[in-house]
Amino acid sequence: MIKIKKNNPWLIFIVVFGLLIFLHGVGVLRPIESFLLSLVKPSSGQFYSWGSNFSSRYQARKDQVGLAEQVDELTKEVARLTVDNSRLQRVEEENKKLRNQLNFSSVNNFKTVLATIIAKEAALQAGEQNRDVIIDKGENDGVEVGFGVVSDEGIIVGKVVETKSTTAKVCLTTRPDCQLAAALQNTNQTQGITDGDLGLTIKMEYIPQLEKISTGDIVITSGLGGNIPRGLVIGRVSAVYSESNEVWQNATLDPLVNFNNLTVVSVIIP
Repeated sequence: MIKIKKNNPWLIFIVVFGLLIFLHGVGVLRPIESFLLSLVKPSSGQFYSWGSNFSSRYQARKDQVGLAEQVDELTKEVARLTVDNSRLQRVEEENKKLRNQLNFSSVNNFKTVLATIIAKEAALQAGEQNRDVIIDKGENDGVEVGFGVVSDEGIIVGKVVETKSTTAKVCLTTRPDCQLAAALQNTNQTQGITDGDLGLTIKMEYIPQLEKISTGDIVITSGLGGNIPRGLVIGRVSAVYSESNEVWQNATLDPLVNFNNLTVVSVIIP
């Protein structure tokens, strides 16, 4: 025979639970249930609101993280496209300069050697006035001291002052002591000598006092005393200095090329 302990907690729980189910079924507990529901109803709304806010904040945070990852990927893609675009622009610019150089040689019937500037001595030495550049063509390519060097627009930018087997040094027209025999494109084709002025502009000296010079006049190479042909543009007159008691007058020329942008040049072979 099975003995039942009077104080068995499981038995008490089962009896109470069964009694509650019975009383709920017959409706005896309905007033108590309504009262308890009225007590917890306001709190349940607050709990629901808290849960909704927490869920919304969690979803917003999740969306923010996803958006940040997308922005990071798009930023990287923009950087890659920028690099590619820059590379294409650089190639196009080099191709344009090469086409201009070839067209200049063809139109003027000059024999030229295309060269790339591989170094700028002004960046290596203390004085900006040096303004010498090194090109990747030299004696093996027929380059000699005194040959003229032109930009892709056909403007003379300097002349060769030193050569090695595969490289050459070029002084730019704005560098002091880089002299060229020059002539004004005026009625008398006035002669003179150009020289660099502090690495910034060009000065034309030894112009006869009686010659008429005007700002805006174009100065070209005269073709005298060297291996540089006549007619290469040097610059444009920006100022004239004339004293009645002097034998010579001088002029300042603005170069018509940006020396900082030089990358490809041509050496004219006479």
